[in-house]
Amino acid sequence: MSLLLTILYNLFNCLTLKKFYKMNQSERLRYLKKITELSAQDIAILQDPSSAFRFDNANTMIENAIGIFALPLGIATNFVINGKEYLLPMAIEEPSIIAAASKAAKIAKSKGGFIAEADESIMIGQIQIVSLPVSEESAKINILSSKKEILELASSKSRFAVVKDLQVRQVQDKSQHNKGVMLLVELLVDVKDAMGANIVNTMCESIAPVVEQLTGGKAILKIISNYATKRLVKCKAI
Repeated sequence: MSLLLTILYNLFNCLTLKKFYKMNQSERLRYLKKITELSAQDIAILQDPSSAFRFDNANTMIENAIGIFALPLGIATNFVINGKEYLLPMAIEEPSIIAAASKAAKIAKSKGGFIAEADESIMIGQIQIVSLPVSEESAKINILSSKKEILELASSKSRFAVVKDLQVRQVQDKSQHNKGVMLLVELLVDVKDAMGANIVNTMCESIAPVVEQLTGGKAILKIISNYATKRLVKCKAI
């Protein structure tokens, strides 16, 4: 699997091509080998992906594995991002997407390409607290008074992710069930290069009993939020 990631990295960090779409597979691979750092082994993997990623690998990555699902891997060309030219690997089954992306990139390239920026890799983990025997404000005060201890417990669950902060929000249930006000205890975690779901979920689950003890409420959801407002990428072109 690491070999495939190396291939994608090398493709992403190389110059764009002219008339790439007119080449056959062998010509494209020879050209890529010429202008990138792809090795002969990398090229062989592109010709036969099963040589790098077998069922044994898949079976260690997920539960109840039964096979491997393949998608076509193509190259979107003409991309200039922050002044540097790139090739973009795209694994996709739908026709015209790569062609459209390459065409749009060519238009943007004529005016200098794309300007992009990214936030820090901060993901949000949420613990939902309901059935509070005290006021929401009192529960919030109790949690924040033990903030240091909670952050230390969460941080102990990872060797690489860094817990940046903890915040508490009151949320009104506007559903048909009308459960009233609930608390959301949110961990802000710098997950570095990871997507972060596993470690953030583990952190949330580890501190949930402490939060329950501090508030007297019941923790229901203990999970990473897909509403990643602190991990955004912004991109623009003229």
